[in-house]
Amino acid sequence: MASLTDQIKQAFNALSMANAGEVSGRYRMEAALRFGPVAPAPAPLGQGRRLIALGVGATLPTPVLNYAARSCHRLQADLLLLTTDPLGLHEQLSQHRTLLEGIVREAEALEAVNRRAVLRVLARHSRLLFAISGTPDDPVRCLVAGKRSLFTGPSPVPVVLVGNPGCPSPDPIAAQHPPISPLPSQRFRP
Repeated sequence: MASLTDQIKQAFNALSMANAGEVSGRYRMEAALRFGPVAPAPAPLGQGRRLIALGVGATLPTPVLNYAARSCHRLQADLLLLTTDPLGLHEQLSQHRTLLEGIVREAEALEAVNRRAVLRVLARHSRLLFAISGTPDDPVRCLVAGKRSLFTGPSPVPVVLVGNPGCPSPDPIAAQHPPISPLPSQRFRP
């Protein structure tokens, strides 16, 4: 049986973590409830800081990174980078060091680009504000409504699509009503 001092310490520890379930993700809550030796926790980003997820594909357009950096500064948030190529990510970010100055970054490597893998990573982070998608091949794009997949459903966070202003966006009215092709010209003889 544990001594009274150990029981009091355990009670105070439980009281200090009473609200942990509201701000922690599922994996952190389960780790807090486990008994036995505690595995070393990964280094926290900014303690209590919010996160913005950015999907990084084969390329990372500058307007997308500008939007993510401005959002992080404005909302005082850290940046969570989702990618399938961590080595290529380092090369892409090295070009924009001054832009990302003062922003804490964490990279999550995904084995495959699918909705289930992205949702699993997002479930680990409870303070996620929104996700940004800028290219068709980035991992966050699979969360966009309208993409057909096996695991469809609402996204757990809002997804912001940042496009290239040089590319015209498709007109939804024109997509619903295709242009009418002219009839071949025929000569009528009286």
